Formats: sequence, C-alpha cells, structure tokens
Amino acid sequence: MGPKAAVFCHNGLGDGIVSLVLPNNLQLNGWTVDTYQNTLVEMQNWFPQLPLLTYPEPEAVQNILSNYDWFFVFQNDTSPFIQKLIQEGKRRFPEQLKVIYIYPSKHIVNEPYYEDAQIDPSLPVAENMRLFCERLLHLPKITKSNGMIPPADLTYKKHKNRIVIHPTSSREGKNWPRDKYVKLALHLRNLGYEPMFIADPSWSIHGLESKIFSTLEKLAAHLYESGYLIGNDSGLGHLASSLGIPTLTLSRRKTLANLWAPSFHTNIVVTPSSWIPNIRGFRLRDRHWKKFISVSKVCRGFEKLSKLSQG
Repeated sequence: MGPKAAVFCHNGLGDGIVSLVLPNNLQLNGWTVDTYQNTLVEMQNWFPQLPLLTYPEPEAVQNILSNYDWFFVFQNDTSPFIQKLIQEGKRRFPEQLKVIYIYPSKHIVNEPYYEDAQIDPSLPVAENMRLFCERLLHLPKITKSNGMIPPADLTYKKHKNRIVIHPTSSREGKNWPRDKYVKLALHLRNLGYEPMFIADPSWSIHGLESKIFSTLEKLAAHLYESGYLIGNDSGLGHLASSLGIPTLTLSRRKTLANLWAPSFHTNIVVTPSSWIPNIRGFRLRDRHWKKFISVSKVCRGFEKLSKLSQG
C-alpha cells in the first residue's frame, strides 16, 4: 500500500478539472488519495478512481493533518481553511506539505513556497501537474489525464455539427461582447453548423437556441455529445477539453492563455494582436481587448480548429 495523500484543489470548475491531473497520477502510482474540491463532487461518477470530497471547516485542520502522509495544497488567499492548513502543515510537516501556486506571472518566484512545485507560467496547468509528478515527485507512471470517464450510455460527438457557445464566465471583464457572439452564431449557422448558447433564455434570438442545465453532470453529458465548444476563458472550456471536445477560447492576453487555455485536447486561442501596445500604466490591449477581437478573427480561428480536429 502506497502513501495516503490529501489534495486540496481550487473550487472553481476549470481549476478543479486541471488540478485533478495531480491526484490521478498519485492514484496511478498506488497512492491512496482523497481530493477536496467543492464543485466537482456532484460528478463523482465520472471519476470512479478518485474520491471527491467537499472542503472541511477551518477547525478540521488538525484532524486532516493527522489522517494523511502527504498534503498537496493549491494556494488560495481567500480560503481561511487553506491559510490555516498551510501555516500549521508547514510547521508540522514541512517536507510532506507541498504548496502549489498557479499564477501567470514571473513574480511567482517571490512566493515563500514556490520551490514546492516550480510552476512554469508558459505551460498549461495540466502539463505543469504532469511535470510536477515526474520531476519533483519522481513517480514512475505519468499521465496528463485527470481520470475523467464519461458514462457508457453516452455517445462521443453524437451531434458532430453542434457547436456549444458559452458566452459568460465568472467575471464580466472576461466576456466577449454579446452582439459579437450573436453574429458569430449566425455565421456558423449559415455554414451548416448547429450553434447553441449555454446561457439564459434572453440569448434565444434570431432563432438561435439557448439552454441552461440543471446540473453540472447534465451539462457535461451534453458537451460530450457535441462537436465543439467556443467560449471565454472559463471552466466549461476545460471540461469540454477533458472530454475530448475541440475548443476555441477567447482571451485578453497570451500569457494568461499559455497557462489557462484548455489543453487536454485540440484548442485554438484567439487573443488581440501582440502589435497593440500594452505598456504598463496604459494597458491598451488589456483594457480594450474586446474591441481588438473581431467576429471575422474568431471565425478564422474556428476554421483552423475545424481543420485541426478533423486532421
């Protein structure tokens, strides 16, 4: 029997999807692993080999530290539990508790426990997790997979011409404009595709379909049977990519995309041109990125994605 480990992921959907590469590698090498991640708990059936648990309360830190041999903690400044776990865990088990920082910045090296994981912001998070297991943990069996297994009653890409469009995200500043998404959907429909929005009913205009799913599991099933996903930098892109669905991601900056773009399957990232100034203090490209990504540019990105996924 191998070591017993606890992995504490970020609780966002996308963060969780990519973070699960770590516990999946541990499990593959004979470790007993409990993964704490609040969002993905309802999809436990899709991760049969990885027990998923909700976050404990802060007062449970001592109990957690007594129940495991190793602790892998994704840094989270807003979680009192994580802050207490790192503080107490590093005091009691400095070598067995590893802190993982996921920041798209070179300033990450100034963090006190950066050496625990040595994240490379130029590589996707999933690849960073694979390299962490290979280079720092020296695990003999390595995979980039997060262990997700869709239910057997679903049919992969059953609706190959269906393009799921996710026009929202956790922050309004990450969202490409509504009118551009509608123009994109109409263009794709004219090409013979079946675009549909994952959004509220107000997006059901010009005969376009819009739908909200009651559970994350139902949404995942819908994605798995679709042909493509287009959307902002959000968790659904990572979920679709993990399911083997080609994705197109709209992002304001290439450095963010290098770290956070979906990377389990074919992905195209559309960002503003690097020729547009982004000088500190002005940040023209960052502040006005939505204007610098045109509908035609996204259409060209999708055409490239279509060719890559078929090749």
